[in-house]
Amino acid sequence: MSTHAMPNPERATKRSVSLPGSLVEEIEERTGKTGFSSVVSEALEQWLAMAKLREVIEADRRHRPVSEDARRWAEDQWSASA
Repeated sequence: MSTHAMPNPERATKRSVSLPGSLVEEIEERTGKTGFSSVVSEALEQWLAMAKLREVIEADRRHRPVSEDARRWAEDQWSASA
């Protein structure tokens, strides 16, 4: 869930990105032009959450072996986000 949908959202910053035209078209077909930024923001928030999870797992792995249950949980989280 995007934190940008909350009241008094953080001030937005503009960035220029290059995306495949077919991807942009498909997203805009589903969201309209006004929903595009929200989709990109939500996708980046999910990517960042997964990157942080990978960092935690890697740090934990360096300090001690990861249990099979923890490894399965992390793999399930990774698969669910894809």
